[in-house]
Amino acid sequence: MTVVLVLFMVQYAVAQEGNELNFQTTEQGIIKSLTEENPKIKTRSLRENKTRAIKIVGRENNQITHQEITVSDDEPIQSVNLKIEFDVNSYNIRPDSYELLNKLGKALTSENLNDKAILIKGHTDSDGNDDYNLNLSLNRAQAVKSYLVGLFSIPELRLKIYGYGKTVPLVPDNNPANKQINRRVEIAVDQN
Repeated sequence: MTVVLVLFMVQYAVAQEGNELNFQTTEQGIIKSLTEENPKIKTRSLRENKTRAIKIVGRENNQITHQEITVSDDEPIQSVNLKIEFDVNSYNIRPDSYELLNKLGKALTSENLNDKAILIKGHTDSDGNDDYNLNLSLNRAQAVKSYLVGLFSIPELRLKIYGYGKTVPLVPDNNPANKQINRRVEIAVDQN
């Protein structure tokens, strides 16, 4: 009985952390996160600075762009984190992530979101150097975009991709489980 109770408590804690970090697994959860601002959701990182500059990389018209942007850890945004799985040092989407990507595609083509421009932000853990992680995260975002464009006929111009590398961790990157949390794809409504 004690073992069952402990397992339940661990599963509950992991689910609560996922909710706090705004990981979604359903079409309706994705739609809700992208259409409602929720200030209770941790939108950025665990760093102490409230506002900071980070370097990101993007791709527009097949041209790589390097930018420095300012992020605010307190700013509520319309975004959702997704556990899209990739092999280590790869941007090939694992087949077990297709179901979640299909839910994302349905959400983005729903009447709630079909007129919104969308940002696809790739993130990595802290292994590897900065430039490598920026390029890897951009390629992961591109893989998600290609999947959505190919299977859901979402216009390419509606989806912008960015690689954030390891600059915006959600949890301390100090063990394999946390590294897996930080390796993610974030979807946000383009506010520009």
